[in-house]
Amino acid sequence: MSTAGPLLRHRFETLADASAALAEAVAVRLRTCVDERGRALLAVPGGTTPARFLAALAEHELPWESVTVLPTDERFVAPDDLASNERMIRAAFAPLRDGRAGFVSFHSCGDDLAAAAASLDRLLAGLPALDIVVSGMGADGHIASLFPGDARGLSAGPGVHAVAATPPDLPPRLSLSPARLRGAGHACLLISGQEKERVLASAVELPGAFPVGLLLGRPQGLDVYWAKA
Repeated sequence: MSTAGPLLRHRFETLADASAALAEAVAVRLRTCVDERGRALLAVPGGTTPARFLAALAEHELPWESVTVLPTDERFVAPDDLASNERMIRAAFAPLRDGRAGFVSFHSCGDDLAAAAASLDRLLAGLPALDIVVSGMGADGHIASLFPGDARGLSAGPGVHAVAATPPDLPPRLSLSPARLRGAGHACLLISGQEKERVLASAVELPGAFPVGLLLGRPQGLDVYWAKA
């Protein structure tokens, strides 16, 4: 089993400050990727917390035409549904609104969840490894749509790129697989509040008990951007 890499913690008073610092770090890495390989692949989370990060990242002058963005996961709803991660990402991130950056949609894979997951898996198999993944984390320690107790999703093998998720009392979802998330060149976690700080501390002690342990156990390490509020 590979040894976990460094865990770097960046602490801020506000989510706005954490988002701005994260955006600057991601912008530097994106520019390096484009300079070295001519392109960059960036995975970003949905939900409400990342919107400030996406807006801050959009303010950086980068060759966005060489950057492709995709969500870490997506609710199995219509693209224009209020719950759609793609809808939030497009609204918050100006390079997508303006058509300057590329985007991999999870919404073009059909109406059947299992078939959609298989179709998305084939699509992602044709893409290189993620250069950067920015993840959020739920209060239960979930990342993307990999939830505690989801043995099938969490145990998906190294050749799997996308998985279907049916968390209890929540809409069904599509998610990047553990291998896709762990295999990113660089990984960052954006969280806020004391509760999530406590959950992360528990995951550091018992990484196998929390899906976020997938990122904590990466040999490449993990950068955590935490905001007090």
